[in-house]
Amino acid sequence: MSLELTTNDLVTLEQYRLQRFRSFFFSTLSACLLRLDEHQTLIIHCLEPQFVDQLLSQMDQLRWYARIVLGVSCLTINFVQEEIYRTATDNAYC
Repeated sequence: MSLELTTNDLVTLEQYRLQRFRSFFFSTLSACLLRLDEHQTLIIHCLEPQFVDQLLSQMDQLRWYARIVLGVSCLTINFVQEEIYRTATDNAYC
């Protein structure tokens, strides 16, 4: 029995992690697109400006959950394909 993870396994695990993270902020993130990039960054694409405001007001919790649940070191919030906010999740530079 092999314990190697396939590409499909890794994609599935990533989706589960993103779903778990979304569940903590469901009312806000339900209308946002989440993506993890290769630089350990969570990119949140908001479709409405009020979601950006809500996320910014929850930034301390958002950073903590992003670090614990997703293991990312950086978090960005985007609106209309423009980066609105960028922060490190672990008090380091991002």
